[in-house]
Amino acid sequence: MKTLIFPLLILLLYPFSTAEDEVKIITFNIRYGTADDGANSWPHRKEVLFDLVRDENADFLGLQEAMIFQIEEIIRQCPGYSYVGRTRQADGITGEATPILYRTDKYDLKDHGTLWLSENPGVPESKSWDTSLPRIFTWAVFSKKNEGKELVVYNTHYDHLGQTARHESSRVIISHMSKHFKDRNIILLGDFNALEESEPIRYLKENDLMILHDSYRGLHQEKNEKEMTFYGWADHEPGTGRRIDYIFHAGAVNPVEVYVSNYHEGERYPSDHMPVVATFRY
Repeated sequence: MKTLIFPLLILLLYPFSTAEDEVKIITFNIRYGTADDGANSWPHRKEVLFDLVRDENADFLGLQEAMIFQIEEIIRQCPGYSYVGRTRQADGITGEATPILYRTDKYDLKDHGTLWLSENPGVPESKSWDTSLPRIFTWAVFSKKNEGKELVVYNTHYDHLGQTARHESSRVIISHMSKHFKDRNIILLGDFNALEESEPIRYLKENDLMILHDSYRGLHQEKNEKEMTFYGWADHEPGTGRRIDYIFHAGAVNPVEVYVSNYHEGERYPSDHMPVVATFRY
């Protein structure tokens, strides 16, 4: 019987060894819920969005243009999630947020915060440069239940008008990452309102502080007509949209599958953006 003890210990300890885990993450601009979009207004499309979230069953979702009532509806209709984040207005409850939704059965929240994309990130509702609106980023540290593996997740939404603001926003985020989470496993989600070749996106991938990698381009090196993420409410003809939503990563997280979801039900789409879905091993 003594000869069985060592192999048994190996079997018991194996699940807690260095085996890699998979994590599924979505970035999705859900279009603010008070927009007067006629047939595409929130009450007419929210069930499609709920179906998409339930169907993907991701571990984390980074939402942009999310209003508090939309976040609460999603959590009610898609059980198992909680969220961190606040809105960009000073009171923290009105206007749009960049929340991070996470599965409470798989991850514990360790730390989190929301800062402004400005020259004074800690000042609520602060604006700088040529930004048209206050813009924010939410960050959070999560720990995998029963394993302790940590993952740092960022979610943001850059200004849609200010070119200087978009570039400076990348500097603010990289500065925060390099100061607080250098050499950690990091995911950056967001609507960057910037094309792949633009200065703000290049800076995230080419700087002296914290290099990030574009998960989609890492697995799809040739550009294709299915990678567009923003169409407005126009017809979703192949190649007619713009790629402005991204999932970046740093550290020992490696993408194994990344795609832009074209989920819709009949002629009804969940948003004027397409969600980007990525699965990583870490």
